[in-house]
Amino acid sequence: MATYTNLDSEILANAALEAFTKTLLPITKFARNFSAAPATQGTYVLVPLIGALTATTFNGSYAVSGGTKTVITVTLNKHKHVPIGQHDLDFWNNSSSDLESFGHQQGKALGTLVLQDILSLVTTTNYSQVTQVASTAIGVNVLRAARLALNRSDVPIDPRQLILEAVPYDSLLSVTNFVHAYAFKDPNVIYSGAIMHALGFDINEVNGILPGTTASLAGFACHANAIAVAMRYLAPQPGHNYTEARPITDPETGLTIGLRDHYDENTGARYINLEANYGYSVGISAGGRLIGTTD
Repeated sequence: MATYTNLDSEILANAALEAFTKTLLPITKFARNFSAAPATQGTYVLVPLIGALTATTFNGSYAVSGGTKTVITVTLNKHKHVPIGQHDLDFWNNSSSDLESFGHQQGKALGTLVLQDILSLVTTTNYSQVTQVASTAIGVNVLRAARLALNRSDVPIDPRQLILEAVPYDSLLSVTNFVHAYAFKDPNVIYSGAIMHALGFDINEVNGILPGTTASLAGFACHANAIAVAMRYLAPQPGHNYTEARPITDPETGLTIGLRDHYDENTGARYINLEANYGYSVGISAGGRLIGTTD
């Protein structure tokens, strides 16, 4: 049982949502269907995958159907949570404290677990490998190889992202053109060690998240349609006795976590749970390429 006082669900939830959203930035660039609407019994979500339109010679009529829009059926069968609690004795014997940092820790822990779960799809079973190099030798040539592989499969240019493990990402920071940030009009390279965008890819760094350990997989280059993700609020059943039970949603991304707050008279403790209710599926396999390592 943690020791802190004056549990404030609003402060905890807002801080946790901020960290949760930041941690899950990579999945906000996949095909997605996020909503604060509560999931219903037997819920599955249709995540749209937008197909390419084809130009053709005019044949004398405008009454021609064209283009495709397919969907991936995603089952909401994943449930992760971060529980915290406080006994009565802790409440009365400790002074007030700032809960924001604790909320950030809570949100980051939840987001990391969700991200690791979703990226478990990134394997050779689902996507082909474009190249294999030492994790400390990732450079522009590797980005070019991934870009070319996607282009040759007619994968749309936008939106694309590159998810890199920490060691390969650090190697990319040693590339002269990235260090000379002015060449990419990106001051974040030197200022915060962040390569935001290169060769058409939004670039995100993770640490020990990609499956198979960092020694076997350095990164994942993909279009948004490579993975489909859905997220909904998991509402408690009617008749519950929670003091508070509600969704908290990031207005920009739609990422949603649920909050449950209750007091247990038997244990003399207050409990606050933050949870994520979601599902995921492979989208278009040709839309992703693995970058392996020789380490």
